[in-house]
Amino acid sequence: MSSAPFDVTCPAGTITGYLTEDVAHFHSIEYSHIPGNFENPEPASPRDQDARTPHPEKVALTITAPSAPLVAGNLTTSSLAPVLVYVHGGRYEHGSHEDRRAEGTPTAKAGIVHVQLGYRVGLPGLARFRDDEPHRYRAIEDLQLGLEWIQRNIESFGGDPTNVTLLGQSAGANAVLWLARRDHYRGAFRRVIALSPGFPRESFEERKTTLRQVMKKPITRSSLASMSEEELNAGYKKFRTKYNLDMALGPTPLECAQLADVPLILGSTRDEFYNIPATQKIDRSPFRGIALRYLAPRLGFPRNGFKPWYQVAQFLDRDRPTGRMIGDAIIRRWAAEVAEKAPGQTWMVEFTRSSGPALHCEELRPLFGRTELATWLQEFVRTGEPGFDEYRPEHAIWEYNLDDGSHRVAHSSLDYISAAFAQDGSLL
Repeated sequence: MSSAPFDVTCPAGTITGYLTEDVAHFHSIEYSHIPGNFENPEPASPRDQDARTPHPEKVALTITAPSAPLVAGNLTTSSLAPVLVYVHGGRYEHGSHEDRRAEGTPTAKAGIVHVQLGYRVGLPGLARFRDDEPHRYRAIEDLQLGLEWIQRNIESFGGDPTNVTLLGQSAGANAVLWLARRDHYRGAFRRVIALSPGFPRESFEERKTTLRQVMKKPITRSSLASMSEEELNAGYKKFRTKYNLDMALGPTPLECAQLADVPLILGSTRDEFYNIPATQKIDRSPFRGIALRYLAPRLGFPRNGFKPWYQVAQFLDRDRPTGRMIGDAIIRRWAAEVAEKAPGQTWMVEFTRSSGPALHCEELRPLFGRTELATWLQEFVRTGEPGFDEYRPEHAIWEYNLDDGSHRVAHSSLDYISAAFAQDGSLL
């Protein structure tokens, strides 16, 4: 496919991208200045950038936009397109703004400016130090600067800064919910979609001693900055294996009362981590009930929470309860909690399949492809209307089949998880 260079001049400088058919592409635009791996980010000074080549290793953003208004040069307030900003997942350990599963061409062809926003992962983005402010993480600060860059510059790419939808998946869902906290929210987006969110069950401070032991170094900026990339990776690998049934790093705890009053769609796949090979051995064991009871505290189940969960889970999935337990504990409990307790409007979607389990991340390509599900997402980005009932008060859940596009509204199908994880014990 032929492509032609194309320049957009905006407050950040002249950005050189390229055109293919009716879409304009701008890859890996650096939106911030990072003085050091473990230093707080700063706004980038205006400068020209060649954005024709992807650089997934950078902390940057990629824009895919309808080209016709840009080429014609007739951008007006009334002609500006809605903006979709995607924040990738990856357990806060990997992933980038060039996530191919969320490539923006179909979205741009539908008349929406599509932004993929990257941030620092691993210890550079998530380690905390003594002088860090409460609830602050460099990964989240990166994203905030990216959102501010979008607010200042997206009009030059044909986007409407007053109609921004923020979508995150997995660790990215954790990030967008953290950005929606009242102490972080700066009005840079109008609505949020958080798909398969997860939150570490312990804070970084609670795990700091373990990290110090495997790193054999003080956990300070200067100490970690002095280590080679190989040393950091080797130490972190040892650290994360100690939390293989949890997220090793990430903003936590979830505090729904701290969320701003912004519309929220929560989502999960029905089966999430159903296919972990090690779970199948437990499921085939005649002692699986005992094994699952032993596993429950390691997955964060409160005292007496396992029994009511297991009674329902066995009925729902007699053959593979272990995989369901892991998905319910690591992902689905958080989605249900936010949907129930966030102060603003909330909706819930659950992705299913008729041909087999609906696993973690399997909704991404359909959402950003040429599918009916993508059409639904595009309409929500334009209007803010999900097209199905709010979660409260009847705990309505829009179930969408990724195989055939069929959908229906169910009620209360995640209540057994909420009951099992109720912290006050009143429902156990």
